[in-house]
Amino acid sequence: MQAHRVYIIHGYQASVQSHWFPWIKRTLEQQGFEVQVLALSAPDHPDIGAWLDCLCANIKLDSQTYLIGHSLGCITLLRYLQEQQQAVAGMALVSGFAEPLSFLPALDPFNAAPLDAENLIRLVPQRIVMAAQDDHIVPYPYSLRLAEKLDADWELFERGGHFMAQDGFTEFPALYDVMIRMREQAT
Repeated sequence: MQAHRVYIIHGYQASVQSHWFPWIKRTLEQQGFEVQVLALSAPDHPDIGAWLDCLCANIKLDSQTYLIGHSLGCITLLRYLQEQQQAVAGMALVSGFAEPLSFLPALDPFNAAPLDAENLIRLVPQRIVMAAQDDHIVPYPYSLRLAEKLDADWELFERGGHFMAQDGFTEFPALYDVMIRMREQAT
């Protein structure tokens, strides 16, 4: 039986050891998933081309692949899927956005072109966007618009901030539950 693979794409100023990434990797591996948190180059000065190259070099897409994006990792992941045109099992986007953030113009290149939402919906049958009402980095309406664009399930937490360690998120049980549910629904 082919293993279910999960790839986690971190965001701006993060690393493979940030936030809840090590915890979700460990807990999903205990459930039989193969999990990889990708180390994206220069997270303090992200370059869309370099980040997409990293995804191309490290991700194997097929019907057993699940993708998790956090913050800037969400739009990076969506751009990658749009380029690859390969269907996957599902994705979870945490504090995601797909439009320029006026207060972070350095990230504008990630949002320069519009997304082909219809195509992304076709490629990814299971989609969820998760956000928190008290997110002061990516205000939740950005994530809500992304969920609506992708016709994705929507989970809004009253508290959670940007789902970072400094917000108390070194573990993320709700995301774990989402991934287990996606795998069960895919079989």
